[in-house]
Amino acid sequence: MRITTSMIMRNYRTSLNATMVDLERTRKQVETGRRFSEAYEDPASAAKGAILEQRFARNADYLNSAQNAQTWLDSQEDVLNQLNTIAVTVHEDYAPSAITDTSGASGRKAYASTLREMQKSMIHALNTKYGDSYVMAGSDGKNPPFSLDDDGNVLYRGVNVTTGDPTKLNKYANDTTYIDLGFGLTIDGTGTVSPSSALDTALPGISAVGYGETDGISNNLMVLMGNMADLLEEDTFDAEQFEKCWMRFADKADELQDQFTKIGAKGKLLTSTISKLETEKENIEKQYKDTMGIDAAKAITDYSYANYVYNAALKVGTSILTPSLLDFMK
Repeated sequence: MRITTSMIMRNYRTSLNATMVDLERTRKQVETGRRFSEAYEDPASAAKGAILEQRFARNADYLNSAQNAQTWLDSQEDVLNQLNTIAVTVHEDYAPSAITDTSGASGRKAYASTLREMQKSMIHALNTKYGDSYVMAGSDGKNPPFSLDDDGNVLYRGVNVTTGDPTKLNKYANDTTYIDLGFGLTIDGTGTVSPSSALDTALPGISAVGYGETDGISNNLMVLMGNMADLLEEDTFDAEQFEKCWMRFADKADELQDQFTKIGAKGKLLTSTISKLETEKENIEKQYKDTMGIDAAKAITDYSYANYVYNAALKVGTSILTPSLLDFMK
């Protein structure tokens, strides 16, 4: 069999091309850390890898939501701390001092002025924002929940917290905002979310500071502060009525403490959920690496060898014979 230079060159080009393909394959393995680039190279692993990628993306969404929710709850807890500080100060300091003060009307008016300022401070605290949303506004996070009208009445989402429609106030107080954290979100036929299948991040401010009235006395901390201030500013001080407001204020201040328990329970749930999601993330990454990945040392070794073979092939090419007369003979 006659072997011509053309045959040698043709075989050489074919082999060189195969060497270049192998070099490119090993280069991609080093760069990406994956055993293959196209699904057809390993269909079974590619299919499993696609499932793991979906799980990883879903886990990342849940983890991000849980971390944001944790910060959201921290903001709510900060508000509760501010409210509690004000409530304790009024209950244990200003209210008893106002009753026992001996300086008369001028002294009571000074206490009244302080109570009104603290009332405003409580409203400002309840209108705290996290990002673009109000943390104590229930499901209506885009509008400030609390305000004072021209007559000094306390409003929650435009409704008087003492004399407003009880049905509407009760609905606002039990408002919910659920987020899906991978608990198996369940929604019934009426569109209601099952409380055990998601996390409720809502803390309506009205549920923290109270609403409605009992025996003609408001159940709202801020309204009670305003009522006590009104009594202190009257020419004839009604100590008995003031004490009734003070006692109601004490009761509602104690109920405010219950909100810390609720926040704490949600915080513990979030902490355990974040820990679980982070563990799941690590497990998915390991499974993905086992399915799609390649050992870094092996990938670098294979690339170095492929590069060596390619360079050797180039050197061989320079020594191939040039065409001779035989290549043109038939």
